[in-house]
Amino acid sequence: MLPERLVLMASRFRTERQLRRLSRLPSASGDTVSFAVLGDAEPSRFWIYRKLFNREGVFQEQMHQLQAMALTFTVQLGDMVGKGNVSHYETFFRGLRRVWTGRPYLTVIGNHDRSRPNGKSHSIAYRGLFGKPNYFFDHAGVRFVVLDSSAKRVTKMQLKWLKMALDAPGRKIVFTHMPPVQLSLWGGAGRVHELGGFTGGAREFVDIVSAARVSRVYMGHIHAFGVQDHGGVRYVLTGGGGSALFPSGNDDRFHHYLTVEIGPSVLRERVHSLDGKVVAIPQGLVILPTHEVRKKRRWWSFA
Repeated sequence: MLPERLVLMASRFRTERQLRRLSRLPSASGDTVSFAVLGDAEPSRFWIYRKLFNREGVFQEQMHQLQAMALTFTVQLGDMVGKGNVSHYETFFRGLRRVWTGRPYLTVIGNHDRSRPNGKSHSIAYRGLFGKPNYFFDHAGVRFVVLDSSAKRVTKMQLKWLKMALDAPGRKIVFTHMPPVQLSLWGGAGRVHELGGFTGGAREFVDIVSAARVSRVYMGHIHAFGVQDHGGVRYVLTGGGGSALFPSGNDDRFHHYLTVEIGPSVLRERVHSLDGKVVAIPQGLVILPTHEVRKKRRWWSFA
């Protein structure tokens, strides 16, 4: 049972309430809509990670920057808290309330937002505070789908639901916390690589999004940046929302967020680093995962 004070703190950020807020905004099919994607935000449960690989207040600073932009909504890709318990969520909502100005703020559940970030866990707290972890919405003729991969798997029931959610005309965008691991996009080898994404249902997931001609899959979990094309779909890793940038096999580890402009004939993405640099993601080019980039001339880097 969640404390009443925490439920009250979270009430304005419940997904259904944020979607109602979004539904009141202009949304004509054919319009161009701009939104932000912000990755993992939890500062780390361990003091040594915070000391060596992070600095305080990155998530709040980046959220503050976003509020000044002409954007329609923000999607946060999960891992808002170090562990999904009362004290961690209270701290998170206190910080969020200081920087939030009313723009729709939508969430994806991450493994850290569960009762335990690793091993057997449940999502009771997240569901009680935000609502359903799998949902979709339409805005400006675009179908946006949020899929829960926080348990390091996607179930058969979720895959059936995903097919239904993607059965829509026009552009389609998917947000999920973990990358599908079998693509070998990011991470190490063997068991270490499995820490970098979800395993159960991963192959079926990529087949479904390819068949539906999804324009983008935005993911976090790995605290870095990267882009890869697979099966006609572009997968964008953006895990720089404020979590510790500890070594993960990726060279492009930096705090950042994305802004995306999407319409019937346009899809532009920009990467905003914490130091104020803004770089457009090239269109029609594959940005190779780090373990492949090392074998080739490196042409993309914020380092």
